[in-house]
Amino acid sequence: MSPDLTSASRGGLAALAVALIAACGLAWYSWSDQPEVDERLAAAQSAAKSIKGSEPLRERVERQRVANTELRGNIAELKKAAGFTVEPRFQVPPNEREPGKFFLNRFVEVRQVLREKAQARRIDSDERLGFPPDDRVPPDGDAPRLLAMLQLTEKAIGIVLEAPDPVEWFDISHDKPYETGPLNRPVLLSEYPLTLKLRGSLKTVLWILHRYGQRRPDDYPLILRGLSIKSDNSKVKDDVQQLEAVFQLAGMQFVPDDKREGGTITTSSAPGGGSSGMRARP
Repeated sequence: MSPDLTSASRGGLAALAVALIAACGLAWYSWSDQPEVDERLAAAQSAAKSIKGSEPLRERVERQRVANTELRGNIAELKKAAGFTVEPRFQVPPNEREPGKFFLNRFVEVRQVLREKAQARRIDSDERLGFPPDDRVPPDGDAPRLLAMLQLTEKAIGIVLEAPDPVEWFDISHDKPYETGPLNRPVLLSEYPLTLKLRGSLKTVLWILHRYGQRRPDDYPLILRGLSIKSDNSKVKDDVQQLEAVFQLAGMQFVPDDKREGGTITTSSAPGGGSSGMRARP
């Protein structure tokens, strides 16, 4: 009887087919970009594990969002504590056709009130309050700036007139307002500088100094930029020492965020630079 080779042939053919398929798959894998793709995938998975940490990304993003909201609130509180806003009484009404005349009327009103207070305490003062020595109507475009300065002037002199012991005299002058902020950053605030000179006792000078730094509810402080004191007393036996004090003050008005992109503080706009309307702060 001759042997049956049918089953053996079938098994050999099947093994050969499997070998051919494996060889083709290996050749395709070697010739394709799959090894490089696998390496990149493994590297990406390793990097993801290294930065994932113990906190899920969603929770981290939410925590950062809450922190940003809290930071914006803190910045707003700091601005409110140090800056001032123009009160409605010193704002030009929207329907006002003559802003310059509106300022002049408000100036006459403030001057009269402060004059009466100074006269009641027998204090000598400049009744012009640092403004031009005439009652001409200023240009309409200058009215908002003059009204803001008038508000600060009323506050600065009002504190002097509130002192328990009256001063002998006072005088106030204004410098030109300017915009300021960090170098190479958008404008942060507008600064309204004032110079107040007075003569009084050391106790009164210190009381006024302390009062300028206080912030009461719904109020704002005057920023002290500098202070110099000079005594005319040359004898030890003088009972009450009268001093001449010069207060360098300023009101800080923060620029709204939506208006800060209009200008950038540069070295040329710093003190001594080419622009007189901007100054830089460190």
